[in-house]
Amino acid sequence: MNLAARFAAILHALCAAVARRGAAGAFAGEAARQGRRGTAFADPHALTVLLWSRLQRAIARFARLAAGAPPPRPRPRKTPARPARARGAPDLPRRRGWLLAPVPEATAAASQLRAFLAEPETRALIAAEPRLGRILRPLCRTLGILLPEAPQSRARRPRAPGAPVAADPPTRPHRPAQPGTYPLRRPRAPPAPA
Repeated sequence: MNLAARFAAILHALCAAVARRGAAGAFAGEAARQGRRGTAFADPHALTVLLWSRLQRAIARFARLAAGAPPPRPRPRKTPARPARARGAPDLPRRRGWLLAPVPEATAAASQLRAFLAEPETRALIAAEPRLGRILRPLCRTLGILLPEAPQSRARRPRAPGAPVAADPPTRPHRPAQPGTYPLRRPRAPPAPA
């Protein structure tokens, strides 16, 4: 089984668990937490659908990049600015490991993904295709695992001869307080006698 098929198998099992738990209302607490922060998740099923579609998109993107997708085309210099995301637009939580509590099956998926990412074949693929990091980082954060460091495939560029070594940035000199200004902290009053 190739890497893309193994990645897809892990995420398809996670998608099935997300759909099953989401239909049972497992994301109601998360939707309420999101609602208190002003985002648009009044319905916990909206969170289920968004998470499921992001996982499916990750499967397709991983397969495309693992098969050797061409590098992205250079963008023209003057591109129209992307429209800003509307305040309160639905998005997934950003806490590390937030999916483990509402979907207990995610623990098994996290374990399988951790083993998959630790294999030399996968690490070599990630080193060869840095765009995979954009797929794997949010997924790893959702499942509470750390993305292993890819081996350095490129050597560092040597420093030009005679170029100065970067020093620590200069610090600003201490300026004493000007007369008539208030100190940042007021001195404490001595305790009252008993």
